[in-house]
Amino acid sequence: MAQLEAVPGNVEANLEKLRSVVEELDGDIYVFPELFLTGYTVQDLLHRLAMDLDNRALRKVISLSREKSCTIIVGFPERSHLGYLYNSALIAFNGEFVVYRKRHLPTFSIFDEHRWFKPYRGPLRPVDLGFVRLGVAICYDMFFPEIFKAYALMGVHAMIVISASPDTSVPLFHALARARAIETTSFVVWVNNAGVVEGVTFGGGSLAVAPLGNVILELKRGEEDVGIVEIKLEQLYRCRAQRPVLRDSDASDAEALLEAYRFAEESD
Repeated sequence: MAQLEAVPGNVEANLEKLRSVVEELDGDIYVFPELFLTGYTVQDLLHRLAMDLDNRALRKVISLSREKSCTIIVGFPERSHLGYLYNSALIAFNGEFVVYRKRHLPTFSIFDEHRWFKPYRGPLRPVDLGFVRLGVAICYDMFFPEIFKAYALMGVHAMIVISASPDTSVPLFHALARARAIETTSFVVWVNNAGVVEGVTFGGGSLAVAPLGNVILELKRGEEDVGIVEIKLEQLYRCRAQRPVLRDSDASDAEALLEAYRFAEESD
């Protein structure tokens, strides 16, 4: 869990910070914050810094994952082939990669992500690493439990959420991380940005939670910190036997939810 402060607009400096963590610490999966490769606060510079999937910086991360035989998850602004931008996460593993695109964009308080990004509306796809199956999400997505229930029903063991959350929102994300873990009996790892950039204090406090909601590790508040978490699938299977939420889930609940969405739209 690499809770690092990005250097705004300096992709090379952020790549070097990423490389240092991967080379100095031994792990299978390395997780960095939302939009870490460019920094979260670069605003209109996102259009200049946005990366297509053949970008040199992304290729460096993918190559590093091959060199170290590991998985690296890091946020970046993705330019689509039609020219608009997604707030995305690169998941690079052993020289291959997939991309997750943020589904829910905050436009309230200090946030105005709809100004720069398009929300993704495509299918959810778990990332199968062979030894573990991951479900990736980005920041505000954590407020929408449907995403995580879907991942769990698709066999995900660990939910990885990268974030750029201010200090005032850290308690909310801590509560949500525990809730998402309990309701899906899955591990949840939330990695937040840290530091003060252009008057915004990013809260740190990254959290790893076990499948029944116990906190495994919490990183420092408001400053850079790195922590190592060991995930044991045997613990996950024990928890799912003790609290069989997934066994007792039923499609009729999802159908009722879909009907409620339709009702809400029609009543506007």
